Amino acid sequence: MVLGKLKDVVRSWRTILLLSKKPDDEEFKLITKLTFLGFVLIGLIAYFIHLVFVIIG
Repeated sequence: MVLGKLKDVVRSWRTILLLSKKPDDEEFKLITKLTFLGFVLIGLIAYFIHLVFVIIG
């Protein structure tokens, strides 16, 4: 039972690895920019929440 589930997981991982590809330069730059933008937005939201609590408290 456990061995069967393990085989299914390994088979799923193998399929994912076979279907995946290395991103080209343009795609990599886009993903990097979007990730950086996400970090900045989350940081700004956290900063403003902290600022509100400092002003209130």
